[in-house]
Amino acid sequence: MRALAEFIMRGRVRAVLITMVGIPLISPAALALVSLRRGSSEGLMVLAWALLPVVTAGMSGYVSPLMTGLAVTHLAAVFCGSVALRSSRSWTQALVLITAVAAIGIALTAHFSGGLVQSLLAAAEESGGAQAEQLQKVFTSEPIVTGYLSWISAITATLALVVGRWWQAMLYNPGGFRQEFHQLRMPLPLAAIGMLAWVYCLVTEDYAFWGALMAFPMVVAGIALIHWMVARRGWGRGPLVAMYVSLVIAALPLAGFLCGLALIDSWIDIRARAENK
Repeated sequence: MRALAEFIMRGRVRAVLITMVGIPLISPAALALVSLRRGSSEGLMVLAWALLPVVTAGMSGYVSPLMTGLAVTHLAAVFCGSVALRSSRSWTQALVLITAVAAIGIALTAHFSGGLVQSLLAAAEESGGAQAEQLQKVFTSEPIVTGYLSWISAITATLALVVGRWWQAMLYNPGGFRQEFHQLRMPLPLAAIGMLAWVYCLVTEDYAFWGALMAFPMVVAGIALIHWMVARRGWGRGPLVAMYVSLVIAALPLAGFLCGLALIDSWIDIRARAENK
């Protein structure tokens, strides 16, 4: 990974090539690394070149409006989150901006594609009829689909930003990312609003994923707190592996627990209390 990060930082052309290749996680992380290290102007140049083939393919009809919108939203969220993190050095601001860009991008995709339910089912039918039938049972309304895709976009963009920040720390500030991530904590007003939105959307039909999206920054804060706790106690990687496996298996229930944990931390500052003991 270090060799790849060094390759990306050796020149704009190399960064553009890695970003344009479209390797999941790696390509958007390259955009994040350039934006974090060299600023918004250089990052915007890489973003423009990366979007060129995506937009061209979408306008020519080779790629569906759904896939075009998802790609553009993903890269735009990574870029905006990177610029926010570089300028403010605040993961809170970066996460909130990523969440907002993901929601806006998917909403625009739904508008210009004429609705995401039919677009998603059409894409599934191209890959197999059985998958389309399963999706039709789950995604029964437009709010469910838009909320789900916005949530996934926010998650993937954040993962790319995390990798980009990790690369940056590896090259220029060893150990910096770990310390920075362990201190991530949501302001109490933001945590309270996120928790209220999460609870409200859970009891509102078709809006569970929208609640998960609005509470997403809190989920990341909860994950950061778990990482800090495991490191402080010296428990090794076992609890972290269990947490991430549980997130894959039961994402929404565990997200609720992490939101609650982040809210408690925002209220009483668990780290500060532990340091004072």
